[in-house]
Amino acid sequence: MTGKKSFKYLIIISLLPGCGPKNDLSQFGQHYQKHQDYKSLQKVVELLPENIDTSEVKKILGEPISMGFDFRYTVDSTGVNGCVVGAVFHIDDKGKISNKWTGEICE
Repeated sequence: MTGKKSFKYLIIISLLPGCGPKNDLSQFGQHYQKHQDYKSLQKVVELLPENIDTSEVKKILGEPISMGFDFRYTVDSTGVNGCVVGAVFHIDDKGKISNKWTGEICE
C-alpha cells in the first residue's frame, strides 16, 4: 500500500461515527474513577448509548453501588435537599440499562 493510500484510509477511519464519542466516554469514565467528580459522571451518563450492558458500565465507571435493580455512582457532595448527588442506572431483566439520570438521590 502506498503512503497516499495509507493516509486516505487513516483519514476515513478517523471520521467514522462512534470513534470520537467512545474515546470521550472512556476519558470521562477514567476521570470519574480517579476524581469522583460530578461533571465527568454527568458526561458519561449523556454519552452512554441506550440499552448498554451493565458489564460495559462497570468497565467505564468502575464498581457501582449495586441495589440489584439499579447501579449507583456517587460524588462527594450533597444537593439542595441534603441528599447525596450521583447517577442512577436502572437495570432491566436482561441486564441492560433501561434508564439513567444524574442528580440528587433522595430516598
